[in-house]
Amino acid sequence: MKSLIALSFLILLAASPVYSQWKANGEHAADAADRKEVNGFGGHLIVVENPREFIKEWLKPETPKINSATDVKRGASLGAFVLFAGCKQDAQGVCNSEVDYTIYKPDGSIYGEQKGQPLWKEQAPPAPNIQLGRAILAFRMRENDPAGEYKVKAKVSDLNANITFELETKFRLVK
Repeated sequence: MKSLIALSFLILLAASPVYSQWKANGEHAADAADRKEVNGFGGHLIVVENPREFIKEWLKPETPKINSATDVKRGASLGAFVLFAGCKQDAQGVCNSEVDYTIYKPDGSIYGEQKGQPLWKEQAPPAPNIQLGRAILAFRMRENDPAGEYKVKAKVSDLNANITFELETKFRLVK
C-alpha cells in the first residue's frame, strides 16, 4: 500500500497541464460509459499500463497517443486517469473538481478505492482543451489477484457547477 501511495504522489507531481483537442475530427464525441459531458463539463476515464510512460507521452507538445489497457498481465503497473474539460470557474477563476475512484474485482468486490481526490483545484484550463486531471489512481496487479474482468469507476464532480457523473471502464487480468 505504501508503494501505491508513493507512486500516486510521484505521478501526481509529474502531471502538469498540457492541452489537446477535446473534439475528434471537429465533432463532439458521443457519450459512452467511459466518457460523458454534462452542461459543458466533460470527462473521459482511461486505464493505461505504465502510467509514468503515459505521462511522458502526455507532456509532449504533439497530440498524445493513448493506448488503454485491455489485457493485463500480473505484475503490470497501471494508472487510472480522468481527462476533463469545461470545469466551472469561481469568482477567482479557479475550478473545484474532484473524483472518487473504485476498482472492482471480477466477483464484484472492491479491489481498491480513493475518495475525494482533487481532479482540478486551480486556475481553469483554457476551453475547449482537454486537461489531464491531477487525481491519478496508480496500482499494480499482484500474483495472487484473480484473473478476469476488472471494472474501474470514477465519480467525477464539478463542485462549482454542482455537476456529478459516473464513468466506467474495464480491463482483463489474464493468467
